[in-house]
Amino acid sequence: MQALSKLLYVFTLLSLTFSALAVPHLHKRLAPACDLSHDDINTVIPSNINDGQAKPLQPAIADHPTFVVLGVGYANYTCQDDGTWFALGGLLELYDLSCVAIEDREAKTQDVYEQWVAADPSVTALDIIQSAHSDSAYAWGQHYWVPDPNSPGDGSYNPEWDFASTVYGDVLAGTNHDDAYLIGYRTGIVPAPVDPADNIEWVTLSGYTNAAGEQYGHFADQVFRIFCYGGVSSAGSCGVPGTTGTFKTALNFWYYGGAFATD
Repeated sequence: MQALSKLLYVFTLLSLTFSALAVPHLHKRLAPACDLSHDDINTVIPSNINDGQAKPLQPAIADHPTFVVLGVGYANYTCQDDGTWFALGGLLELYDLSCVAIEDREAKTQDVYEQWVAADPSVTALDIIQSAHSDSAYAWGQHYWVPDPNSPGDGSYNPEWDFASTVYGDVLAGTNHDDAYLIGYRTGIVPAPVDPADNIEWVTLSGYTNAAGEQYGHFADQVFRIFCYGGVSSAGSCGVPGTTGTFKTALNFWYYGGAFATD
């Protein structure tokens, strides 16, 4: 499909960029392809982002992230009884973004988003997931939402990041699967600093725990969702209650702590 090939070409260009900088341990150990030890998220988050916010973003729990990824896919919505869209999860493919310089990640994310929007409507997030894993060594896993593991029948959902496929599927053989995923809950949410009517919110999340205080997954202890493009419902109202809608998005996840954190 021509449109799909065009979209994958963007990711191929990203992979070529990464390959020029990557270290040889990709696929050999759980680590980003490039060093993140000097990446300070405070240098890319506006200093006034929490001003006047009821649920401000939380401070990073470490000096630098353990992993940084680009997410590309859908934000999902469901039509409520009052005829308005309600945000309910998403489905995104995740790419290692560590070899893109910290000052260039927002522009790179916007570039990918624009290509994603321009792709043929028949191209879906699932197409990206299925194709990226055969075309890009930097496709690391997926982000989606699951029923609340503490109350699976009450209709609430939590975000999950799943890295047990592709890269991690090989290197995690015989190790603890809990290290390859995380279920989270939101600890902060603020409007996107640029075009909030079009771009979904920036968010901080922490690991979700059961009644015994045990975290669901140990890939990270904290997550930032930043540099968000798209993902907002394009219409203010919807039609039939209960129907669903998907809206394209590209964004970054920055992961802190977790099983693979380094000093």
